[in-house]
Amino acid sequence: MLRLLLPALALILAACTPAEPPAPPVPVKPDHVVKREKFFGVEAAADPAVDWRSTGLGIKILVPGEGTAPTFSDRVRVHYTGSLANGTVFDDTRARGQPAEFGLDRLVRGMADGLGFMKPGGRAILYIPPSLGYGSMQAGNIPPVSGLIFDIELIAILPPK
Repeated sequence: MLRLLLPALALILAACTPAEPPAPPVPVKPDHVVKREKFFGVEAAADPAVDWRSTGLGIKILVPGEGTAPTFSDRVRVHYTGSLANGTVFDDTRARGQPAEFGLDRLVRGMADGLGFMKPGGRAILYIPPSLGYGSMQAGNIPPVSGLIFDIELIAILPPK
């Protein structure tokens, strides 16, 4: 009887083992990474050269510039190209051949904050989440809840008017 029971038990146990090893768990991306990918694309979200701030602003310094960075009360002269993640350009001072001049206090918060990390002669790409841009409002041909991407060059900090 024992001779029949042991082989039967062995067959039962063999049938209980999985045919294949279990698949490894699928990694879950953190929420902030999912948002970056949604607003700026997978490549920008994963770019190690982008300094992602706790506010969601991403800054990729292309040329460091020299001197001191502007403050919120300063006026600046800049060249920039503003676009969406899908490549749609919504504004381009370079195409117009005329740099823009404005006070940092007149800009969307993300651009003002990003310029605060730049120095004259510097160039950067700013990744501005909707919370630091136009939020849920439509602005011209910029849809609501859009991430903004600016390739921006800080030409100069201007004297007060």
